[in-house]
Amino acid sequence: MTYPPRESPRTDPFARIPPELGARLRPLVPPLVEEALEGVRRRARSHTPPLESADVEGLRRVIGAGVHAFLDRVESGGRSPGHVDALAAEFRAFGAGEARHGRTLECLHTGMRTAAAVAWRRLADADALTRDHMAVLGEAIFAFQEEISTAAGEGHARVRGAGADALRRRRARLLEVLLADAGTEQEARTVPALARAARWRVPDRVAVALLYREAPGTAVGGTPAPGTARGDTGTVADVPSPTGALPAVSALPSDVLVDPDRAEPCALVPDPEGPGRLRSLERSLRGACAVLGPSVPLDRAPASLARARDLAELVRTGAVRGGGVVRWSDHLPALLLTRDTGLVAEMARSRLAPLARLRRPQRERMADTLLSWLESGLNANEAAERLHIHPQTVRYRMRRLEELFGARLRDPGERFELELVLRARRILGPVEEGGPE
Repeated sequence: MTYPPRESPRTDPFARIPPELGARLRPLVPPLVEEALEGVRRRARSHTPPLESADVEGLRRVIGAGVHAFLDRVESGGRSPGHVDALAAEFRAFGAGEARHGRTLECLHTGMRTAAAVAWRRLADADALTRDHMAVLGEAIFAFQEEISTAAGEGHARVRGAGADALRRRRARLLEVLLADAGTEQEARTVPALARAARWRVPDRVAVALLYREAPGTAVGGTPAPGTARGDTGTVADVPSPTGALPAVSALPSDVLVDPDRAEPCALVPDPEGPGRLRSLERSLRGACAVLGPSVPLDRAPASLARARDLAELVRTGAVRGGGVVRWSDHLPALLLTRDTGLVAEMARSRLAPLARLRRPQRERMADTLLSWLESGLNANEAAERLHIHPQTVRYRMRRLEELFGARLRDPGERFELELVLRARRILGPVEEGGPE
């Protein structure tokens, strides 16, 4: 449904905005639309196949139409029934078209949100409006976005034939606002109202979980997992396509916000450190798995999502074992050591140079022995247990390593650096063998 015309100027934010602002913003429409499209392209490059030129033109047309319609209302001081119906029809048609192509409305939401954020920022930088007028403008932007999002959603739902459940839509909208990278200040202030409409208790802390299907022994695209060649064991996950159905997500606890239709299917888990929370989440994800970001305050949910993406990449490549709920906080060393692989490779080439003169099979045995010895507190017997070999074999290899590394093995600082690069090597493979970047 669309917003009905409002008769009282006091309740219509457009009636409280200086009409001349519309004319001042008109020249900014083309660059606003292009910045919005660039935001959509960046997101598409990261999470979905690149947009076709026809898709870009369709988005340019509908975003431009939305911005111009918003400015028309600013100049006229409110809505007229004819304009409301025409605008709703245009966005319903766009939503229906996206559904016919099997796409979600994420590109539209990203484009309109980016355009609003850019306009808000430029007006704030120019100090063009009073604080009261900026607040009213924010209210108008949010109401307008809700109106066109509702219309597009109606068209999308009608084509899909599902008539999407109102509560689910409200929860998806709430999740979108909470995870938005470029939301406006006004959007942030509406979270309590959106949460009430979605029947969701606002928690102090949350964590974002990226959801994926389990595919034993394969990485994305069905190829053998790179990590299994480096001695990793267990399941490597196959991250689903945007249209892939995730099993059993409806069984998640009712206080978990989940949207399996996003480009990155994900869930927002409230109070993730609460008693039994992770066990409950894991039981609910039968047939699916999750990569869980860190616990953060609610307003930093996008940061938890970004951390979860970092860990999901390690699961995808096999550097971290997948399956069940994989927690970001359990893999901090791996995340740190893989943050800058070029730097790690340079350090490995420098610190492990004495091993370069050995044949590769011998070099691998010596590297494994040295790491086990360092991890065992320089205890040959414990290192032998880790390697499943005889202690005398470890001692023999250590004598050879002392010949290669000399006094460096007696220096605590040198030993720390050696253990650092050897641990990174265990995750990334023999990074020192590549040439300098």
